[in-house]
Amino acid sequence: MEEILKPRVRVAGILIENDRILLIEHLKKNKRYWLVPGGGVDWGESTAEALIREYKEETNLDIDVDKFLFLSETIAPDKQKHVINLYFQVRVLKNSIEDMRIGNEKNLMDLRFITKEEIEEIKLYPNIKEQLKQLLNKEEITPYLGLLWDK
Repeated sequence: MEEILKPRVRVAGILIENDRILLIEHLKKNKRYWLVPGGGVDWGESTAEALIREYKEETNLDIDVDKFLFLSETIAPDKQKHVINLYFQVRVLKNSIEDMRIGNEKNLMDLRFITKEEIEEIKLYPNIKEQLKQLLNKEEITPYLGLLWDK
């Protein structure tokens, strides 16, 4: 029986504190890159529930999902990977930023707030650097970014 491939839905929470954005560094196949904290949505789970769960697993922070910001898609050239990325603005709830710590997954390398200037220097998947800078500048963002694929 042939496996039917379906897109993966990934939620990501943009947390801004003191004009910096929280990002998490991953190591996969000897490549280091940064992502907005988040992860996959499980069957029967709302996007908000998934984001709250994933944020806790990766950052130890309890968050509330404020609002939807934008969407991007990534489709590998060989069509073996298709991810729909949903980005939400989040805020920290009962615990404080001091409670923040990186999750236990072995591929998680670093967790920290990144400045607008540092965004230019990092490898970010997908490449939403312009949108993050627009958020930090309190500018409007186009809600649908279309296809973004960066090797």
